[in-house]
Amino acid sequence: MRKHRLLILLLSLGYMVNLAAQDTEDDNETSDEETENPKVLFDTSLGTFMVELYPDEAPLTVQHFLKLIDEDYYDGLIFHRVIKDFVIQTGSFNQELEHQNVEDTVKNEADSGLSNEKGTIAMARGDDPDSASSDFYVNLKDNLGLDPEGHPENPHGYTVFGKVIRGMDVVEKIAEVETETKDLNDYDWEDFPVDNVVIKQASTYE
Repeated sequence: MRKHRLLILLLSLGYMVNLAAQDTEDDNETSDEETENPKVLFDTSLGTFMVELYPDEAPLTVQHFLKLIDEDYYDGLIFHRVIKDFVIQTGSFNQELEHQNVEDTVKNEADSGLSNEKGTIAMARGDDPDSASSDFYVNLKDNLGLDPEGHPENPHGYTVFGKVIRGMDVVEKIAEVETETKDLNDYDWEDFPVDNVVIKQASTYE
């Protein structure tokens, strides 16, 4: 009888250990899902590309950017600055070449340790380091001069907040389009594509 009780006890203990191990495995899977970085898919007139965002390194910028994505802000906008072997940039003009304005700006987070390496995305801005609003660019090569202290005229740097993880060939295709100087709103916009490259839709990717 005592042997039977001991056997039952051992079986019960083994069952509880298995349950505990399963719970730990489930917790780890949940933890991995919770820490997965957000992704955004850009469907353009020349193809699609996907970016992964880095909220741990640039939390304010990623939050600001995702708000614009949720508001469909980038849908219908064009790439208005294309410089081969440098960057492609969007966020200011629609297909009718009307300038779009976003009043909210975001604090510069360029000191996060992320660098303007090829394939990364970063916020464009004016002279004020905290003036980034909607324009962002994709680096076509390692542009370390855009990092903090990367250039004497650029001590603050530009905030990197993500990277292209799929469709870099599409980004490079955009970089090959013909450009010109356009006179818009009494200002000469250089490196403006002759034919519109349109963001048909920008949406979060699950």
